[in-house]
Amino acid sequence: MIKERLKIFRDKIEKENKEIEGFLVTNLKNLNYLTGFDGEGFALIGDSGKNYLLTDSRYTEQAQKESPDFKILTDEPNKKDARILALKKILAQSKIKKIAFESNNLSYADFKKYSNSFESIEFLPTENIIEQLRMIKDKEEIIKIKKAAQITTESLKDVFEIIEPGMRELDIASELAYTMRKKGAQKESFDIIVVSGERSSLIHGKPSEKKIDEGELIIIDVGANYQNYNSDITRTIIMGKENEKQKEIFSIVSEAQNKALEFLKPGVRCKEVDSVARDIIVKKGYGEYFGHDLGHGVGLDIHELPRVSFSDDTVLLPGMVITIEPGIYLPEVGGVRIEDSVLITEAGYEILTWFPKLLNL
Repeated sequence: MIKERLKIFRDKIEKENKEIEGFLVTNLKNLNYLTGFDGEGFALIGDSGKNYLLTDSRYTEQAQKESPDFKILTDEPNKKDARILALKKILAQSKIKKIAFESNNLSYADFKKYSNSFESIEFLPTENIIEQLRMIKDKEEIIKIKKAAQITTESLKDVFEIIEPGMRELDIASELAYTMRKKGAQKESFDIIVVSGERSSLIHGKPSEKKIDEGELIIIDVGANYQNYNSDITRTIIMGKENEKQKEIFSIVSEAQNKALEFLKPGVRCKEVDSVARDIIVKKGYGEYFGHDLGHGVGLDIHELPRVSFSDDTVLLPGMVITIEPGIYLPEVGGVRIEDSVLITEAGYEILTWFPKLLNL
């Protein structure tokens, strides 16, 4: 798969910017995507098919195993700016004069260091070239994302069976993290969100020592990372009997998500999907309480392209994995969010996070 990704990447560069002679990959997720290397360092991808991976002695053996298509260069010990010196040598040997870099990843300080060290080299800023390629998942990526979704969903099911009044939000988050690790997750995709009662209106609230009471809304947002790939699911539940307001906003959010899911298929634009769900919430009078995008891409990053947003013109294509997560958040009342990870297929879509969407626990 690495060879195929590199070919697609080179074809894209050749089509969009023929003057690029080399590409410096510094974003670690992009590095992993194009090299298979899961460590620290950076890569230089040449237009002649020569690829270099520069790292340090902590990762030399690992890099040799994970990136057989790359020449591995290890920093010389006790040598200041060893990696820059190694890069300078490669550029001189390869006669590269124009090198592209990831402008949204390289800090200004690092850019100055590079540009000052390579006076004869022209550095060309690029933005999201590799991230755009990553939007379409290959078979290997889809297998890993599906496994991450399975781990998350099964763990949520197990933990829901033990939730009871008096448990702390922190207790639920800890049980989820532990259960996902037992089922094969490397780590959590992000800091698990468990918020209850009035705190459930906090969109990205952190779990607290607050104890769950009957009649309270509980938002649980969780994801597992499996072999570097992520999943994302949110469910809103209530302990005991709901009141009319809770029932109303849950019903609206559920309808908004269902309508957005039904609209999903290759060829529709992200902003159109966002509008389908948002229009329902707005018409019901709760538009001001749904302030975030409808969803986002999921893969090596938990939030990646495309954005399922009113401002994103991206056309959905088979192989994209996105979330659909409408919500309503009422200060001093509580909130509801329902979220699933979804694979866009040739025929429409496939929900990867299959856990039921029921208000009452």
